[in-house]
Amino acid sequence: MEQDEILKKYSGEWILLFNDEIVDHSMNLEDMLRIVDEKYPVEKFPANSIKISKVLSGSIHLH
Repeated sequence: MEQDEILKKYSGEWILLFNDEIVDHSMNLEDMLRIVDEKYPVEKFPANSIKISKVLSGSIHLH
């Protein structure tokens, strides 16, 4: 499966969680990474308190 097909099949929105609370969201992963670098620098915040996850849109069928 090509990269474009995978992205279409699993479209959705990226969310940024800090201490398990949603603090930001974007359709673009690069935006999320930039925000993490700006708001939550590694030297000030423990890495395990920051998570980026994708919320899928549409119907998901598991086998």
